[in-house]
Amino acid sequence: MELYRACYRSKIKWDNMRLALPDEIDKTLLRIRRINRRAGVTGALLLVDQHIIQVLEGYTGPVLDTVYCVMNDPRLHDIEGIIHEPADYRLFPNSLMFFRDLTDGIAASRHAELRPLLDHPGEVTREEAYLALSHFAKELREGRMTNDMLMI
Repeated sequence: MELYRACYRSKIKWDNMRLALPDEIDKTLLRIRRINRRAGVTGALLLVDQHIIQVLEGYTGPVLDTVYCVMNDPRLHDIEGIIHEPADYRLFPNSLMFFRDLTDGIAASRHAELRPLLDHPGEVTREEAYLALSHFAKELREGRMTNDMLMI
């Protein structure tokens, strides 16, 4: 079976949020991670001001099923595909759904590769998305290595 990667950016439809944003995020991540565990999907979700950027990785069928669910989520609109392609490996192999809130601008001010996610009111390019996602994938790998060395 072939691995597949899909990444999209979507605007948040604030009037369709039922809970305060932190509660909505917690509830959504819990649900996403439960579904992804069953489907064998991994990935990351980035909150960027009025948008979310999500990457999904796994076998083609489950990834595309997840994208279809996202397209029907009433909390999201103006979904923009950034990456849709076969993948040789997973960027987030052990993460049912890595999450990072970039709304404070601190991470983006420290890491130039994250700036395009905030600076582009228009589309984010495939290359810009890969640079930002690789930043977080590296961060996760380094954290795992530290835990392995400390035998945590």
